[in-house]
Amino acid sequence: MSHRYTALQQAKKKSVAAVLDPGQNLIPPDYPLTKKQVADLELTITGKIVYPWSPDYENDRQEFDDLYPTYPVVIIYVLSITDIRECLQIAQDTKIQVAIRSSGHSLACYSVCPGMVIDLSSMKNINVDRISKTVSIDSGACFSDLYPLIEPYQLHTITGDCPTVCPSGFMMGGGYGMTSRMFGMGCDNVLEVTVMLASGKIVVANKSQNKDLFWAIRGGTGGNFGVLLNTKFQLHDLGNIYGVQIRWEITNDPTTAAEVLFAIQENYLKPGLLPQLGIQTIMSSNDAAVKTLFFCATWIGDKPSFEQALQVLTDIPGFNIQWYFGKYSVVNNEVLDGTPDIPDDVMGFSRSRYISRALAENEWYTIVKYFYDNAPNQYTMIDMEGYGGNVSLIPEDSCAFIHRKVNMDFFTEAFFDSKTNDRPANQKWTEDLFTFMQPYTSDRSYQNYPFRDQSDFRSAYWGKYYNQLVAIKQKYNPQQFFHYQQSIGPDPIQDPSQVILFNQEPIVYETY
Repeated sequence: MSHRYTALQQAKKKSVAAVLDPGQNLIPPDYPLTKKQVADLELTITGKIVYPWSPDYENDRQEFDDLYPTYPVVIIYVLSITDIRECLQIAQDTKIQVAIRSSGHSLACYSVCPGMVIDLSSMKNINVDRISKTVSIDSGACFSDLYPLIEPYQLHTITGDCPTVCPSGFMMGGGYGMTSRMFGMGCDNVLEVTVMLASGKIVVANKSQNKDLFWAIRGGTGGNFGVLLNTKFQLHDLGNIYGVQIRWEITNDPTTAAEVLFAIQENYLKPGLLPQLGIQTIMSSNDAAVKTLFFCATWIGDKPSFEQALQVLTDIPGFNIQWYFGKYSVVNNEVLDGTPDIPDDVMGFSRSRYISRALAENEWYTIVKYFYDNAPNQYTMIDMEGYGGNVSLIPEDSCAFIHRKVNMDFFTEAFFDSKTNDRPANQKWTEDLFTFMQPYTSDRSYQNYPFRDQSDFRSAYWGKYYNQLVAIKQKYNPQQFFHYQQSIGPDPIQDPSQVILFNQEPIVYETY
């Protein structure tokens, strides 16, 4: 049989030849890697490498949107643990910053940086154990990779709105989904993580080994402690489910919308109450002249009991309703469809605050009226993710996701595109909305929805547990090699209410 190189190997040979060719001068004078280092990188790394002069660079440098344009020195699509280890060593030798990217869904674009992007999206191995009802997922696998492997067995884990999000990155910020009120946040369903530290050493963390890291990585957000290689999740029995999307038009006098929001708060969002009901309530401005309140819900149970649970809302006139039934992955997409409709090239500012107290109906009226009067364009939305249920029964110190004693996560996504051409208006809307919302919200924010200009992010994301995270990061990432704008820093905050949960114990390393 004749010998042939793979397409990737052929591309690497061409890349090395082009870099070393004195007549091409591909490498800019200020590039931090020499010609030899670039050639050695191609020969060392088995995965695809993208440089600023590569044809795919403009597309590959971007997150799911390009809100904060970032231009990495190099993007490496790693294929193995060895690739990752080599990347970390090269980055330390050349003193360039590293960002870890799985699906690129960081709302503040924190999974890219001006240095090296280690992209895990080619590492997608998934192992399902139907007997123990567990799944081990490499960090590059996304929910759309997972669904076909677990749903035929009527098994389920908590997922986000978007099927292209990766479960591992999702859970590091908490991970809210439409079944969280039944099964907890994504981080509550993690059994074990495997992490490569900056040194290249590997640690496994669970309830009995490296317990502090296991606590911290579930809610402490990605890019802080090391490269998350694999996550093991508990799965749950779940067959077909019901879903609804109920819509009310929001008018200049939003009395009905306020009544709906008050009814949702009073009837659904208590700890332990109706955990089988998954809730997202969305105010959307799909049309410049027509704004809509959406109640998007899933139900684990039969239709008559679902109809009974919904009666407090269906007694409020003026609604349209659409019913769904089927696999979770399908129903999840259907109930959230069109809330709002956005084009592929959209970008958006996001920001979150928690509502932890019951609001009066007139307060809901004021909030809806503010949205009606001020939403900047047809893509603006406010999303309210309903907590309560079983989410609120889990102790706040069970992991670094601490937001348990709340009613809902209240957040905006202020989208814009080349057609609306109103980025400044959307940024101003995001800032003005949360100034307006101060009397109604707590000082806590959901760390999976980061906002770059949030100055109080340490206490907003982690409250009285921030100093504990500082101590854990100092243990596992002592040189602060992994860092970004809103990462856990090296210095504790001066706050007597800060809580330390863990004694310092030696790190337990793996041998592979």
